[in-house]
Amino acid sequence: MNLSFGAFGIFFLVVLGIIVLSAVASAAGRRRRAQGMAAYAAKREWRWSPDGTGLEHRLSGEPFGRGSRRIASNVVEGRYEGWAFVAFDYRYTTRSGDDSTVHRNSVVSMHLGSLAQSVPMLQVEPHGAVGRFFSELFGRGQPVGDPAFDKAFSVRTTSPELAHDVLHPDMRLMLASYQDRAWRFEGDSLLMFRRGEHSPAEIDQVLASMKAILDRVPPGVWDRLRGERPR
Repeated sequence: MNLSFGAFGIFFLVVLGIIVLSAVASAAGRRRRAQGMAAYAAKREWRWSPDGTGLEHRLSGEPFGRGSRRIASNVVEGRYEGWAFVAFDYRYTTRSGDDSTVHRNSVVSMHLGSLAQSVPMLQVEPHGAVGRFFSELFGRGQPVGDPAFDKAFSVRTTSPELAHDVLHPDMRLMLASYQDRAWRFEGDSLLMFRRGEHSPAEIDQVLASMKAILDRVPPGVWDRLRGERPR
């Protein structure tokens, strides 16, 4: 009996040690990542903050508004090619019975400047892990009539006119290489997001992708949104 208890005690201590070491390693990893993000932002004369309180309520649509314990952190703010942006980690918790799951997301939001009207919602998500997740929630999206594009992406919008104008052949061709993130126009912002957390290098890549999307929005669309006469 004592031998059995001793073996159990040793096993318990080993498991406890593994848990403690894992927690220490995880905390050290988070510290290194925060330091890397801060250095990355400073090098580009951008701002970094560990706390993003308020961002979790500022934006709507996926991945926001789900679960509980919604937290925004590791915030990088600045301007890229003239566009103001904010990149941050976003996480929330869902529960199923006694089990809870923390969902981590990488979010980059680019401000579209002064507009006379809010941009109707237009969301494009790849038919990968992210796209399957949204399809399970909302059903299939709206096809655009391009078989290759419709096979790779799901489109959701409150404005078929905007979807038609923005998702022109040149835009669809470019987006063929953007199958790791979902993106959305809504309100006064363009968002790109995926599950997980981004690295400093990935923020640069995402900002370049967002700029490429904005560069391909037809002038007539900007004219309508800004309340200007068509060119």
